[in-house]
Amino acid sequence: MRCPKCLLCLSALLTLLGLKVYIEWASESRLSKAYSGPRGTLPGPTPVSPEPTLPANLSVRLGQTGLLPLASWNQQQRRLGVLPSGESAEAGGCQAWGAAAAAEIPDFTSYPEDLRRFLLSAACRSFPQWLPPGASGQVASCSDSDVPYLLLAVKSEPGRFAERQAVRETWGGPAPGIRLLFLLGSPEGEGGPDLGSLVAWESRRYSDLLLWDFIDVPFNRTLKDLLLLAWLGRHCPGTHFVLQVQDDAFVHTSALLGHLQALPPSWARSLYLGEIFTQAKPLRKPGGPFYVPGSFFDGGYPAYASGGGYVIAGRLAPWLLQAAARVAPFPFDDVYTGLCFRALGLVPRAHKGFLTSWPADRVADACTLRRLLLVRPLSPQDSIRLWKQMQDPQLHC
Repeated sequence: MRCPKCLLCLSALLTLLGLKVYIEWASESRLSKAYSGPRGTLPGPTPVSPEPTLPANLSVRLGQTGLLPLASWNQQQRRLGVLPSGESAEAGGCQAWGAAAAAEIPDFTSYPEDLRRFLLSAACRSFPQWLPPGASGQVASCSDSDVPYLLLAVKSEPGRFAERQAVRETWGGPAPGIRLLFLLGSPEGEGGPDLGSLVAWESRRYSDLLLWDFIDVPFNRTLKDLLLLAWLGRHCPGTHFVLQVQDDAFVHTSALLGHLQALPPSWARSLYLGEIFTQAKPLRKPGGPFYVPGSFFDGGYPAYASGGGYVIAGRLAPWLLQAAARVAPFPFDDVYTGLCFRALGLVPRAHKGFLTSWPADRVADACTLRRLLLVRPLSPQDSIRLWKQMQDPQLHC
């Protein structure tokens, strides 16, 4: 051997390199196990945490291959280029698109009224903010020095004052790096009392209500998602993460923050995190809130996070808007979000700390909730009781 010292150095370097690779692999493996929820995570078409992409043809991404079903949604998606962006009064605008789509469904008149109304206006996604007479915008934009690390975007309805106040007094209260917003439709709803003056007072008092001028019904929750994403792009583009959640949820905010801060950067960039359903199918029994006629949609749902509460990376907001312009409307907001993520080539991550179907006969206790990230549904009274218990320094679990 001409240079035994060189060989010794080379051997040491190779050993160190192998040790580094093993440590990184072991660390990634442990983090992966932490994400395996009760329903698992559906294997995706792309590697772990890819950058989003939006191919010219979405058929393969959305499973529209082979013999195309005759159901309306499947047919619309195969033909869809981009949803109309014009106003409803314009030729070819959103109302005209909905009417044409409905005309192709042979049993459309047998659909539940709420579903018919949704489908007729499902392409209409441009709505002004609702403001009381003479008022200006009540929600401030994010400043350069005050961009939230975590935005709590809570879907509520105008009459749910108690639920919103409970959130403010518990897990949605002021904290460094966190901002709270409630997403609502018009308080001047059909068939109910005019809540405009009460909601206007609440908006002035707290400055945390994002209101838009559309009817606030369950099938319009997707509008709240899309209008929030557009608002983020204009007023708060640097937000790191967004928790989209119902107002009857209870969030262990500090635990959620700690979890997000510990994520590998590659995971955080394309995050879609919650309680994941991987093999859900449409419910065909008429009369239920999640009924889907066979003539409207054929096939299984994509992997999606329960709409009770999930986290997305803030940087994905413009990507999701682009995807939504090319994914045919669907009545359920969480399924539609799953479709948009699938269109981008991204997959959700399951976490066992998200429980969005807490049994009604099971009493929630503070020790149980300390080990979780999000639970729903809980009443405002239960949320306040549990929050006080969790803040008690004498609590022993």
